[in-house]
Amino acid sequence: FVSGASCLIAEVTWNRMLIVVVGNSLSAAAMIIAVFMGGLGLGSYAAGRILVKRRISLLPYVLLEIAIGTYVILSPTLFDLLASIFMSLAERVDNRAGLTLLRVLVSMGALFLPAFLMGATFPTIIEGASPDLPSKRTARTGYLYSINTLGAAVGAFTAGWILLLEFGVQTTLNWAFGLYMLAALCAFLANKVAKPKTRELPITQPDMSSPTADIRLRRFLKIATFGIGFVSLAYEVLLTRMIILFLGNQIRVFPLVLSAFLLGIGISAVAGTWLYGVLRRNTGRADNLFGITALATGLFVFITPYILLSDLVIGPENFLSTVGPVNPFLVLLIITVPTVLIGSLLPIAIRMFHPEGRGEATKEAATLYALNTAGGLLGAGLANHYLVPLIGTQGVLLILTTICAAVGVFNLLFRRGIVLRRTVAALCIVLLVVVLAAAPPRLIELYAGKIAESKRTSSVEVLYAHEGRAATVSVIDQKDPKRGTFRDMLLNGVEEASTRFWHTQLFKLLGIFPVLTHESDGPKDVLVIAFGAGITAGSVLASDEVSSLDVVDLNPDVEGINDLFTDVNGDVFHKARFHFHNDDGRNYLVTSSKNYDLIISDSTHPRSYDSWILYTEEFYRDVRKHLRPGGIFAQWFPVSRDLRGELFRIHLKTFSSVFPNSTFWYIYGSDQAFLLATPETFSFDPEKLQRKLDDLPEWFRADEYQIDTVARISGFFWLDGPSMTRMIDGETRKNTDDMHYFEKKSAIFPLPKVMQLPSYQASILPYIKHPATDLIADIQREQLIARLMARFGFFNTKPDLFNAYCGMPNNGDVLYYMSRVFSDKLPDFNTFCRITNSSR
Repeated sequence: FVSGASCLIAEVTWNRMLIVVVGNSLSAAAMIIAVFMGGLGLGSYAAGRILVKRRISLLPYVLLEIAIGTYVILSPTLFDLLASIFMSLAERVDNRAGLTLLRVLVSMGALFLPAFLMGATFPTIIEGASPDLPSKRTARTGYLYSINTLGAAVGAFTAGWILLLEFGVQTTLNWAFGLYMLAALCAFLANKVAKPKTRELPITQPDMSSPTADIRLRRFLKIATFGIGFVSLAYEVLLTRMIILFLGNQIRVFPLVLSAFLLGIGISAVAGTWLYGVLRRNTGRADNLFGITALATGLFVFITPYILLSDLVIGPENFLSTVGPVNPFLVLLIITVPTVLIGSLLPIAIRMFHPEGRGEATKEAATLYALNTAGGLLGAGLANHYLVPLIGTQGVLLILTTICAAVGVFNLLFRRGIVLRRTVAALCIVLLVVVLAAAPPRLIELYAGKIAESKRTSSVEVLYAHEGRAATVSVIDQKDPKRGTFRDMLLNGVEEASTRFWHTQLFKLLGIFPVLTHESDGPKDVLVIAFGAGITAGSVLASDEVSSLDVVDLNPDVEGINDLFTDVNGDVFHKARFHFHNDDGRNYLVTSSKNYDLIISDSTHPRSYDSWILYTEEFYRDVRKHLRPGGIFAQWFPVSRDLRGELFRIHLKTFSSVFPNSTFWYIYGSDQAFLLATPETFSFDPEKLQRKLDDLPEWFRADEYQIDTVARISGFFWLDGPSMTRMIDGETRKNTDDMHYFEKKSAIFPLPKVMQLPSYQASILPYIKHPATDLIADIQREQLIARLMARFGFFNTKPDLFNAYCGMPNNGDVLYYMSRVFSDKLPDFNTFCRITNSSR
């Protein structure tokens, strides 16, 4: 149990450490799983043969646990060395295939040896157990497998939900090391107190005349075990994809899914081992349990997503919610049902072998474990990266169901005639495939329809629904007087971009403002991290000063998204200066030798599993290394409710520790903002900036989004150096790769109103070179309206919104929110403002 817990604690932590090298995506995670599972399988297979003729002892197990624990405690140093080698080689590789090969080699160098040793512990502890009757030996194997898996579930949960979030990488590895030493100590004591064992049963070959030793049954079980392994890990990958559609792509979701998966396997391994023994003692059809369980597995594998998409689980009003009313444990309970069935199949298969000799028991158990692991390796490697983009989640589920059905049917018909068995089995499977392929509705259409229904608007239309390697993409149009009329783009059920006024305004300002404020007027190379809907990238190319734009995004399927947002992104994907790189943003930086005049990060929420590494001190240092002299860095940052606590201060501290000349710009009234890092203290020439604004192309619609004058842009200025220091207020914590605070509840609990962003607005006037008198008055007026709108946005104080409307009725942000309050029917200005002013 302790060994299983420490194994998963180490694996989850190593995955966290390796993402800087291999990338932070589902495909990268699948590659790490494949390497790890390959090591486990080969270790089990090799140890099962090496230990066959050894003396009965747990000392080899003790030595293995000590070796693994030693590797765990030394792994940070070893991983740092591998990462350095990788980065030095990656800068010389200019093609994706070469980088992929390098990532696989680094992953193997980091994980294969410990995984091999971990896999070897399974046959080693079986061999160290006392010999007795074959049925008891195989039962013990199932129980040990189950206990180890239950420990793994506890380890995955503890690492992902507690240790990494509360204490960081190094402390988590220290815990894993301590647990490995505890496992070794337990085994050592057990070996000492046990009576000396002799080889009570000889190592013999099984009696092939026995029905249970039929070579055809053995061959079938080996093939079936490989297939069930494929189903198991492919389904785990699919579960991860499906669960983030319901619970969001927060960091905690993935260890939760893994824990539920392992818990189901661990529980069912005990149940399957016990039930097989009961049936074998009382009936003559115990072997049928394997086939019946396989058929049930296939059924639940296929229907589980449909159950999840029903209103019985999550109603439309809560479908896209990631906190509060959505109960994650109900969802996890549902997905655990097929996992429980899958987990019982390997122990049942081991019991069906009934090897007569002690050594034979160990070897056959290790062989089945290795085959199961090899199937899992293939399933994890193929499911997300190749099968889902090719045939969709529903197609993959059909394949997994077919494998389970084939295993079940062949097992139940095993003792029939060969011709009859093959004919009936083939007909049953073909019929099943035809029915499941034709009858049920498409999952992606059900999912998109559920999204549309959850919007609860008067009119909604699904324009695009696509399952890709990196994410499930949905684009919808919605029209509603209260909620607005706009186009929305969601990745994995999480809104990433829209054409709402303030959303588009943010993206356009984030893309163009760093370009316009750069000291040089010459050609510029720009990097944008994350494509989204292409609005930020398109805004960068609104300036003729940009000679080349590199855009990096995990999602390779951005062209279809681009084509639905050309009205606001200028059809950036098809521009000659645009160059797309399908990669993780952090990984792209550490593997690239190219430097840039501007780097803009438009990544998703820092609490997301695939984006938190773009908000750490180490990432900012990587950015700084890739900026040319005079270079500027800008990063989108949300100020939504869960980032209105200490986490906001921690983030400002992290950013300013690497970029001391930072300013903060806020799209007042919304939850959108960005940080701007300049080489020197921020300042600009208003006349020069205005000339550049006047040269922006017509499609950019600068006047519509209040980016057409210096005064209007000045209204978005919020924090300078001194006000940022006051808001940080002595905070010393920083987000690092080792320890980040994005999931700490104490860090996201909202601060008192007087300590939140609206109270720290700074004047932009000290940073404008020689402003004219009329410009000063216009800027002061814009910042006053911004202050009113900030209070409305943070605290929902409608009197502030009404005062802003009366003070500046042509302000686009004010009009947007007034339109929402009054359902697109604005009140008469004179009457409304007379009443508003009289009620002050």
